[in-house]
Amino acid sequence: MRYRLPRQVSNAELDKLISREIKRQEILIPKASNKTLKEIATVCREIKEKGLPDHLICKKLPKSLGHGIFLHPKAKPIEKGRVIGPYSGELRLEAQNDPDDSDYAFAPLSEIVLVSKEEQALFDPKRRFHPRRHYVLSLDAQDIGNFMRFVNHSEKPNVEAEFLRIPKNSLGLAPGPLDVIYMAKKKIYPGEQLLVSYEDGDEDSYWGPLGIEPYPLFPKTFRLSPSLEVV
Repeated sequence: MRYRLPRQVSNAELDKLISREIKRQEILIPKASNKTLKEIATVCREIKEKGLPDHLICKKLPKSLGHGIFLHPKAKPIEKGRVIGPYSGELRLEAQNDPDDSDYAFAPLSEIVLVSKEEQALFDPKRRFHPRRHYVLSLDAQDIGNFMRFVNHSEKPNVEAEFLRIPKNSLGLAPGPLDVIYMAKKKIYPGEQLLVSYEDGDEDSYWGPLGIEPYPLFPKTFRLSPSLEVV
């Protein structure tokens, strides 16, 4: 698989800003447990080596719906709470009112403020400093990412996105103040498609502003047969 970025691309300066904003806004970002850290580390190794873990299959969907991720028909069920993998991409700041042209961007943090001309020059050098301008943290998998970009939207998902803090560890995972981790929302059975809700609320909350009539996808709308055909 082409997309083999295990985790998001960040840097020390941006991580420091994210940590400060989380504290300023009094947002609780839970620390990943030891069990979750081990699962994340395992999936990250598989992404780096293979692109897609062996128990998952990426297949083209009918009706011009693009690709989807399925649990292999011969795999064991994925239990509720198990890590599917990190949503990876380029992590950057964008002015909050700028249009978002990416189909693969996450916005895990908003209402960010830059407090000095030095920060402005570092994070948004094309604009003049304005202390009341707000920014959003964008995690964009448009050009780089992993198989998570093929997990489609559903109003009844079996996968959910969790915001977690990665602490210091001995598993080879770089610490970070905020990672987007996809986890099983419910038990996922062999052959089922993995689906996540892109937005809270009803279908119109995501598709409406894009002017797209959504195709209702559910975990059993399409299934993967033992011969790995989408049915």
